[in-house]
Amino acid sequence: MRPGPDYIYQCPKCSNLLRKGSLWSGNTFGGKLYSDGKMVASMLPAFPNLTKCKKCGSLLWLSDMEEIGTDEWEHRNREYKTADRVEFLDIPDLFRFLELDIVKCSIEKEKIVRRKIWLAFNDRIRTQSFFKRKQIFTRESDEALWKQNCLRLLELYDPANISDKLMAAELYRNLGEFNVCVKILDSVDDEDCDWFVEKLKGECEKKNKLLVRLR
Repeated sequence: MRPGPDYIYQCPKCSNLLRKGSLWSGNTFGGKLYSDGKMVASMLPAFPNLTKCKKCGSLLWLSDMEEIGTDEWEHRNREYKTADRVEFLDIPDLFRFLELDIVKCSIEKEKIVRRKIWLAFNDRIRTQSFFKRKQIFTRESDEALWKQNCLRLLELYDPANISDKLMAAELYRNLGEFNVCVKILDSVDDEDCDWFVEKLKGECEKKNKLLVRLR
């Protein structure tokens, strides 16, 4: 893994400076791939695109913002050194994003946010240890919000897109709609996905709704 420069952004509301890391190169050696499509690899870290200002709490879509500089030695500004490092959003903040006009006016952005919500719920299982198992729902309202999000994601998916089709199959499995999941998997016509299809079908046979590690 070869780290890249930190990119500097400025909150449009309070002018607070934020920094986002990057990679020049990385790899997936030793990585873990899960049934929701998320890869977790120490040599290929992810960096937030959706985040919030630590000073004023404003939600920020970084790829829609202009970088004001980079924190590289030859371009280093003294102020950049103290910029807040951006962090991933928790589930409540991701739901807050759905209320922003930039998301309400864009089906693609809504789809991105809702997929992140789905992955964030799964992260609660993904990070469990052998000695301390975690629950996907930690509050009384969680399950209803999770289900609402899954159903809306299914409304947004493109059946002509292989990735979307696999996502839909996994969502239906999570919802306990195993027959629907298998029906979608049977329609996947891509040899590269055969191993994934067979793995999910096996989980359907076991009536397992939860996230599973594939590799």
